[in-house]
Amino acid sequence: MNKNSPPIRLFRSIDAERKNYKKDSVILQIEKGKTDICVIEKGLAYLTALNDDGEKNILDYYEPGDIFGSVFFPYSHSDLYYVIAKKDCAVYHCTYEKLTSSYGNDATDQTKLINRMIVLSISRKQVHLDILSQRTIRNKLMTYFRHIAENTSSKEIVLPISLSDLADYLSVDRSAMMREMKKMNSDGLIQSKGKKIVLP
Repeated sequence: MNKNSPPIRLFRSIDAERKNYKKDSVILQIEKGKTDICVIEKGLAYLTALNDDGEKNILDYYEPGDIFGSVFFPYSHSDLYYVIAKKDCAVYHCTYEKLTSSYGNDATDQTKLINRMIVLSISRKQVHLDILSQRTIRNKLMTYFRHIAENTSSKEIVLPISLSDLADYLSVDRSAMMREMKKMNSDGLIQSKGKKIVLP
C-alpha cells in the first residue's frame, strides 16, 4: 500500500490521532482488552514477539497504508508483542469503536472498507503461517518471494526488509539462509543482488 491508500484516507477523515516515532521506538504494545487500531502513513515498523526466554522474533512488518493493532491479536501469557519503528514513522491511532461508529449505520462504503482492512490483516497472518509451515529454507524463501511477486504483479521484486531481518521473519539461521540463496542462484531459481530478487 502507499501513503494515500484508502485506510490512511479513512483515518484522516475521522481525525484519528497522528503520532511521529523515531527509529527503534515502541509504537504499540499489544495488550489484553485493548482495541487499538493503527495505520502507518510513512516509515517501516516490525511486529515483534518477546518470549519468556528473552528471544525476539519478527512476526510481521508494516509499510505505509498497512494496518495493525491489539484488536487483531489473541492475548498470550507467554509472549509480549510490540510494534517497533524500524525507520522513523508517522502513525494514525484510534480505537476500533471509534473507527466503526464514526459514520453511523448508513456508511456502506466505509463499512466495506473496514471489513476489507480486517480481512487483509488476517490474510497477512495466514501468509506468514504458510511460509513458516514450509519444511526447508528454500521452500520458505520461494513461498515468500512468490507472495511478494503476486502482490506487486512483477517477477522483479525488492525486499521491503533487510536480509538479516528476513532470516528472523522466516525463523531460520541467517548464514544458512544466505548459503541457500547462493545455491538457488546457481540452480537458476532466482537472480539476486542484495535486496533485489528476480524470479524466472
